[in-house]
Amino acid sequence: MYLPKVYDPAAHGYRVRYAIANILRDRVANEGAFSVCFEMGDEDEVICAILRRGLRNSTLRAALRRSHLVDLNRWLSRYPVFTEAYYNLDSELDQDQIKTP
Repeated sequence: MYLPKVYDPAAHGYRVRYAIANILRDRVANEGAFSVCFEMGDEDEVICAILRRGLRNSTLRAALRRSHLVDLNRWLSRYPVFTEAYYNLDSELDQDQIKTP
């Protein structure tokens, strides 16, 4: 990815994609660029966008849970509108695993 774009204040969507790519890999090639994703004045929007995508994408949701790069519980406590949805999705997954022989 083109790292200088992470520093562009108007590149909100790019920072979301860059952060998600790092979370999915669970490693950071450039720690400073990853941190900037959450320091450009739109931290709330970036985190909410990642959480929204996690609701639709089970791979991202699993990566958020196991990632050492972000604290999902802290994010969910900051944005309680997502908390119930994340826990309901977990409950549904647990029920599916119980039903599967």
